[in-house]
Amino acid sequence: MVVHGIEYRFCRASSVVHGRDGLAWECWRGNAGPVFEIFRNDGSMRFEVTLFEQDVPLELLEFAIPIAREQLGDFDPL
Repeated sequence: MVVHGIEYRFCRASSVVHGRDGLAWECWRGNAGPVFEIFRNDGSMRFEVTLFEQDVPLELLEFAIPIAREQLGDFDPL
């Protein structure tokens, strides 16, 4: 996806480290690291957004949230 002339890509990742259990949908800009993640937290049974950069374009979040809910699927309680 391109927003304001910057290309972003998305990937799905699992996370079972540092007390986290669930799946993440990450947004990356190039190879610089993730811009944000949408995390399906199976421990708390809720979705969480973590921003790794400031000033993330709202259009990017509006695009990503509904797709992340679909891609990450149902909660898998412990």
